[in-house]
Amino acid sequence: MTHRRTHLWISLLVGLVVWGAYFTHFLQQMRRGDTGGLALWFLGALAVIVLAETVATGLIAWLFRRRARTLDEGPTLQAALKASHVALMLLILLAMVAAAILALAALFGWSLDLSGARGQVIAANALLAMVVAAELVRAGLTLALLPRR
Repeated sequence: MTHRRTHLWISLLVGLVVWGAYFTHFLQQMRRGDTGGLALWFLGALAVIVLAETVATGLIAWLFRRRARTLDEGPTLQAALKASHVALMLLILLAMVAAAILALAALFGWSLDLSGARGQVIAANALLAMVVAAELVRAGLTLALLPRR
């Protein structure tokens, strides 16, 4: 397994575990009606992601130091570019859906109550979920499109 493929697997798995735990906790807090402490949970999840990816990248670079090669300009780069394009389109789609929901709410006079703390927490986490989904799709699709060697 190449350095890039190993790093993508680690990124995908760490992202699924850490953000899965975070959003599970978020949903539990929302059911209880409690928004306190979510900022700390977010910062903790972000710190775990950064630390885990930094340590994993350093470890992989050290383990693969003898087999290190420059990035393949051909199929590997094309897989990364295609996956990034799909992830960007997904992020744009999710943002447009969110904008449409807000527009429809305004059209029909529905109040989404984004002025209160609970509404702001829900909106912030919806935006975070969009970014996390796009990043996980990018890592997974890059892995799927990488040429088999």
